[in-house]
Amino acid sequence: RAELSPAYLIHVGEISDQADHIESGHSILFCPEVIRMDTVDSTNSELMRRCRLGPVPAWTAVISQEQTAGRGRLDRSWQSEPGSGLWCSVLVDLSGCPSPTWLPLISGLAVLDACIGLDAAVELKWPNDVTAGGKKLGGILIESAGRPNQWIVGIGINVTVAHFPHSVALSDLCFPLPDTQTVFHGVLGSLHAVVESWRETTWDTSQVSVRYQSACASIGAQLSIARPGVNTFLAEGVGIDESGHLVVQRVGENPEVIVAADVVHATIR
Repeated sequence: RAELSPAYLIHVGEISDQADHIESGHSILFCPEVIRMDTVDSTNSELMRRCRLGPVPAWTAVISQEQTAGRGRLDRSWQSEPGSGLWCSVLVDLSGCPSPTWLPLISGLAVLDACIGLDAAVELKWPNDVTAGGKKLGGILIESAGRPNQWIVGIGINVTVAHFPHSVALSDLCFPLPDTQTVFHGVLGSLHAVVESWRETTWDTSQVSVRYQSACASIGAQLSIARPGVNTFLAEGVGIDESGHLVVQRVGENPEVIVAADVVHATIR
């Protein structure tokens, strides 16, 4: 299990229940505003639209009770019932960072920390799915904000309901069950702490790599790898390269790097 970040201990205030309410940063010191909505097509899309209208301060967040057209990696849809989970997006600025390909893994570690802080026993599946016993608890989608060095980190976590086969919710893992606001505060605080700690090390990835590999269940597992135009194959996850890409090895062959693929742990197929 990865070392616990202190981020989830950050004291933050309550978020208003009013739909489409913009909360000032008084209760979350590093966050200039939290945009709370009842329903939206996608929190990533909403934050992206706001970025297109003009400059948006880093650490601005959008949170919604429901997404009608949520997105996941590899163009998958993310279904959600109203109030069933945490659906949020956060604007992160990586000015000066030479290795933004690590942001998905960094974000995965942050969400892992927040879930551990809620006493949920979880692990990571490359690149940033949060799982519990191999079942998916949440996922992260990173998209460009359309401005230099700015990225949107979209986070979805099942809180009360698990929506898909081989999925799980915090209600299955935590007692008492935290409310969505508590989960949001923990995730936002943890993401801020992990990113800013990374920034303070001048974007060094050596310690992050060690920590990520210790938390990633894909390392040492038998994996089924599916890529467009390539036959699905089985391989063992053997590590992470300098860019945060997964390194796998087929029996009797040299290691190879997986940049983008559907990675399934063969033991839970």
